[in-house]
Amino acid sequence: MKRALKIASFLIYYLFFMPNFSLHAGEESGASFKPSLKLSGYSQVGYLNQAQGIDEFKIRRARLSLGGEILEKINYKIQVETIQNPSLLDVEVSVMFLKEVILRFGQFKVPFSRESLTSGSDLETINRSQVVENLCPGRDSRNKGRDIGMALTGHFSRLEYSLGIFNGNGINKADDNSSKDIAGRVVFSPFESFSLGIAHYQGKYGPSSRGNQFDKKRTGMELFFSRDKFSLKGEFILAEDGEIQKKGWYLEGGFYFLPEKFQAIFKYDSLDLNKDIEGDRKDVITLGLNWFLAKKTKLQVNYEYHNKNASSLSNNVFIVQFQAGF
Repeated sequence: MKRALKIASFLIYYLFFMPNFSLHAGEESGASFKPSLKLSGYSQVGYLNQAQGIDEFKIRRARLSLGGEILEKINYKIQVETIQNPSLLDVEVSVMFLKEVILRFGQFKVPFSRESLTSGSDLETINRSQVVENLCPGRDSRNKGRDIGMALTGHFSRLEYSLGIFNGNGINKADDNSSKDIAGRVVFSPFESFSLGIAHYQGKYGPSSRGNQFDKKRTGMELFFSRDKFSLKGEFILAEDGEIQKKGWYLEGGFYFLPEKFQAIFKYDSLDLNKDIEGDRKDVITLGLNWFLAKKTKLQVNYEYHNKNASSLSNNVFIVQFQAGF
């Protein structure tokens, strides 16, 4: 309850005081700039039925976001998750020196993986790929892909880049060691409908006070293609946690039967959490259908076929999810 009150107070402060402060500053300097303010959000409610588990109705996400410009070329964003224990997801400030050089600092998504950087409201499947959830920095530690730090981002013609330094300890937490983690991502788009990207992450995990820190490395490759009604995207991630080597990949295809209305999805997702152990790979095939009622409002139906090499047990999942956004 105390955390919820703190978050509410934080939002109220930015909503009512920061715009006024910026406006007065602009008036005193004679500038015509007016601060902008945008409130947005979405909620996801669904039904899940799995072969090995309890079927249930579930509120997946309920998020509110506040953003805009507080000064010319200085943007801010605040996002909170409101279900269960309310938590602060994003609190970031971006300073645009040039379109090629933007400084971002605060708490935000680590620049790694196209799917991880995609908002939960814009995913074409209900669940993210298991390779992204288990190997992507910030998601492998169950921190929703985010960390505290700073990054330089920008565009050069058809090249997009991000280079950041982070605590490496997740969201809403103090760092527990003196090491900092580094992440970088570069995406090249020779055409508007096609892009290739590569990303790397390197750092440490474990408290340095106990003397048991381990190396953490991630290297990812990604592709995206879209033409008319068809889209194709995929990623491959190599990971090292100490001496354990991991890998995984996914490939996803989409086709619109009606443009911006009905979309069919096929996805193949493979994860190996230890390359030295035979038979522990897990594959997931997802068949999906999306019905878009509005830009941020949609109904999604997914069937996931789970195949784990070392187990004969089936844990297939049927999921229905309705999202309402504004």
